[in-house]
Amino acid sequence: MRLLTEDRIRLMLRKYGVRPDRTLGQSFLVDPGVAREIVRSAQLDKETSVLEIGGGIGILSEMIARVAGSVHVVEVDSRLAEALREVLGTYSNVDVIEGDALEVDLPDVNRIVSNLPYSISSAITFRLMNEVSFDFAVLMYQKEFAHRLLAEPGMQHYSRLSVDAQYLTEFQHIMDVPAQMFYPVPAVDSVVVRMEPRKAGRFARNQDVFFWLVHGIYSYPNKQLRKALGIWLKNMGEDKSTGDIIIESVSDTLRGNERLRTLNQDKLITLADAVLDLIEEGMLGGPRGVEE
Repeated sequence: MRLLTEDRIRLMLRKYGVRPDRTLGQSFLVDPGVAREIVRSAQLDKETSVLEIGGGIGILSEMIARVAGSVHVVEVDSRLAEALREVLGTYSNVDVIEGDALEVDLPDVNRIVSNLPYSISSAITFRLMNEVSFDFAVLMYQKEFAHRLLAEPGMQHYSRLSVDAQYLTEFQHIMDVPAQMFYPVPAVDSVVVRMEPRKAGRFARNQDVFFWLVHGIYSYPNKQLRKALGIWLKNMGEDKSTGDIIIESVSDTLRGNERLRTLNQDKLITLADAVLDLIEEGMLGGPRGVEE
């Protein structure tokens, strides 16, 4: 099977009655050089099992199938799933799974290699982190989203997403991909990153409390820590002065006047462990199941 060209993509889309839907992030990679670099970065061989989310019409899928032991391609659009079965029909190592990647059962694999649909970038990324066992993933994202995944404390793009994602996984920039590498051309550029489950470094004593705290205070990302804690606690019906107690208990690490965008993972873990102490002492309610 020869590689898909832009002209062939146009013909196949017409054949299967597909009009690319921007709301679903349906822009198809047409540059084989980008696809080759993605596959090279995934370090595939015949012992490797691969999951691809959003196969489209298969330029990346076919390259993966040539070198991997087994490939599971998830595609929500029934017309594109039919196209994938045609494009990949000569490969006995490919399983096309027709369905929503947020709902279908996902197999445990060695690698995940995908040009992820931008419309579900956050939801599918966290599903992969939490539900699929894999060594590492090579994933393409919308540029701004990727910058948030890669952002370090103090950077403009550092946000709750950065904190959540980096608690679970480590990210590495692989390459930038201009919008012109897709058909139809999207409004934004893309970035390919490597994502690997985090095994080193500190972890909070209770992960649920860590995420509960982060989601609460990072609703106010431009606030100072003490102020954000106070607002969060008040909104939950707690005494906002409890925030002063929390900060006092970690005063060797935090003073309370730090901007949330500057707090690194270790400081947030320290803060979450202090919050857990108050929950265990009955001074603070917690997320469901923790305080019981």
